[in-house]
Amino acid sequence: MLYPLRFKPFLKFYPYGGHRFAEFLEIDVPRDRTIAETWEIADHGPEQSVVINGPLAGKTLRDLMVEFKQELVGDEVWERYGDYFPLLLKFLDCDKRLPAHMHPNDETARLLGLGDTGKSEAWYIVRADSGAAAYVGALSGLGGGDFQQAIENGDPYDGVMKKIPTRTGDTYFVPPGRLHGLDAGNLAFEIQQNSDAGFGWEWAGFVEAGIVSPQDARRHKSLAVEHALYEDGIQEQTREVVLQEDDDERAFCCACRYFVLERLKIRGNTDFHDKQARFNTFTVLSGAANFTGNGEVAFAKRGESLLIPAGVEVKIEPNSLAGAGEVELLRCYVPDLQRDVIDFLRASGASDVEIAWLGSYGSGNDLLPLLDLRQDLFDVTVAERHQAAVEHANSRDETS
Repeated sequence: MLYPLRFKPFLKFYPYGGHRFAEFLEIDVPRDRTIAETWEIADHGPEQSVVINGPLAGKTLRDLMVEFKQELVGDEVWERYGDYFPLLLKFLDCDKRLPAHMHPNDETARLLGLGDTGKSEAWYIVRADSGAAAYVGALSGLGGGDFQQAIENGDPYDGVMKKIPTRTGDTYFVPPGRLHGLDAGNLAFEIQQNSDAGFGWEWAGFVEAGIVSPQDARRHKSLAVEHALYEDGIQEQTREVVLQEDDDERAFCCACRYFVLERLKIRGNTDFHDKQARFNTFTVLSGAANFTGNGEVAFAKRGESLLIPAGVEVKIEPNSLAGAGEVELLRCYVPDLQRDVIDFLRASGASDVEIAWLGSYGSGNDLLPLLDLRQDLFDVTVAERHQAAVEHANSRDETS
């Protein structure tokens, strides 16, 4: 019988990592080297999360998929994805600037034979240092020729992307094609499609470290130019829709066809039961709690994640180490956007525009067509784009 599952994360020692996992999240990771990512819940080839609690301890997520199939992920998810576990959760310690890159969509990944799906992702900024920022979204008016020229000129960040100051608690949705690279000073949680496909035009030490081959690094530049989204939105952050449910708070942070990201503040014992036939994941942002289901108790504190198998009813009991009796969680799941987001939030009093903001701007917003709203609703106007380009050029002149 399945129960709330905790995992040992799979660690990634990429060049941009630091010590925030040990020093801020206080999770059990090696302290003698820098760590860039902890893949909290992952079933990606050899990159596997391993169960550490209960009778299934020692099994990988792949083992569970083989053994339990739809009992683990739910009939709804199994019918859609089969044996493919659709999500990957991770933390990122951006002690240094990340590579400048973008991700393909499913169709491009298939046509290019990448061996992975496309990749949509979203970041929740767990902690932003003073002065931290994110490169995300193409510069106003950027086109393929401009992009190529910036690469040739050795200007892969400021010559291509907008630089946005980050704040703790911000959420960014990054659909396939959107140019991006988190800058130094961010500790972020990421929910994404279960894929590692991406095209970088500045790999920021990954080639020298042997992670990306020189051949791929050269090839990626033209692929990035070809498949980039040349769009410009009003803002890069999504806008939360916050609901009060008795003493608890439920905030919708981001939504697309592949996943929904919610933030929950639970201030007392709570029974969680997803009536839909799907799994859920919880990641603890602050505090701690016992998660009890099918007779097994899983304790999780800040920086730790759980997978709640489909159909498992869970009692969440905040057990804050500071005695505050509150736990803050990130919840992720595979949605039916119409049912789980649009219809639910409309019934809760949210407007269609408020709901649409959960998908960011541009062609990557999966909510706009379902809401019968214009795909360019959150795009900037031609005049705004021109003014932004002038301001960007002036700001670069002042700092050069």
